[in-house]
Amino acid sequence: MSKVLDVIENQGLNLEATEAYAVILGESPSRGARSPQLWNSAFEELNISGFMHPMDVTSDKLESVVQCLREDRRFIGGAVTMPYKIDIIPFLDELEPEAETIGAVNCLYRQGNKIIGLNSDGAGALWSLQNEIGGSLAGKSVLLLGTGGAGFAVATYLAFALETGGNLLIANRTSESRSDIIERLKSKCSIENIGTWPVSLEHLKQVDIVVNCTSIGFQTLRKDDKGLFSLKFYTPLGIVNDSLRVEDTPGSETQYVKMAGNDIADNIRVTLSSLSSMNSPFVFDIIYQPRQTLLLSLANLLGCQTLNGLPMNLEQAVIAFVKVTTSAGLFRGTTEDVRSIMCSN
Repeated sequence: MSKVLDVIENQGLNLEATEAYAVILGESPSRGARSPQLWNSAFEELNISGFMHPMDVTSDKLESVVQCLREDRRFIGGAVTMPYKIDIIPFLDELEPEAETIGAVNCLYRQGNKIIGLNSDGAGALWSLQNEIGGSLAGKSVLLLGTGGAGFAVATYLAFALETGGNLLIANRTSESRSDIIERLKSKCSIENIGTWPVSLEHLKQVDIVVNCTSIGFQTLRKDDKGLFSLKFYTPLGIVNDSLRVEDTPGSETQYVKMAGNDIADNIRVTLSSLSSMNSPFVFDIIYQPRQTLLLSLANLLGCQTLNGLPMNLEQAVIAFVKVTTSAGLFRGTTEDVRSIMCSN
């Protein structure tokens, strides 16, 4: 039995059921991550003896999990989700050039004894956004919220698509520096670091498209050493009180809402005011759990065109699946074959 089962949080995985297996690593992918559904439909339709398993990993065990997977030759690769898209990099053997430029990975694949990291988030986001808008992004003004692992990837691909006549505004909820990505991308388009959060009305009025790459709005309760908290009832256009915690009980979400009611109401008020002051922006939220975040609900209410993260999630899964299975010698078909299968699930 694989040693990795001893260092992950969720139990009951049968890694012996197929000749090869893939994983999705994250804080809690066992609570509804979509990648296993997409990957496993493709494994089945293509008659590949493989299966993707969700693995819930604590930050202190991440290095051990990667090493255990490296030692198990039946492991072929998989996906990386929040919050480890950046944290996992020191434990990998190599990065593909795009992932190295972005500074984050969302996919792993095996190459001999090495585990290689790549990033398909940016390509997936750009494909889904252009497909929905139905045209080029060149010359547009885009506000990108959040510069974590996915945010860096999306910003990189957006900068290329906006071209020199476009404008990319970047904002982050924490004080973490964004100078690296700005330096990297400043030759591709006009790029501005917004130092305030929430973003001011002055900046919002310049924007054609809003892209949320933060976890604000995500469905699942988050947990740290202080207890449980939720970002589901907020949007990234308002202030988020992330200091509140509740105990892990069956009624945790209800208890959180009761405690945070005034903060949630203030966030909604500011968000509605912000969106109303803008010129009907296109709002893209890369979150897909829930399918309609609070940000998208309020944007729809005000008549804005919106897009959730499902198409992006599909396309990045297609790219990653093809890379992993091709590298493992298990697949010799086309990207379109895999996209067709995953689109039906």
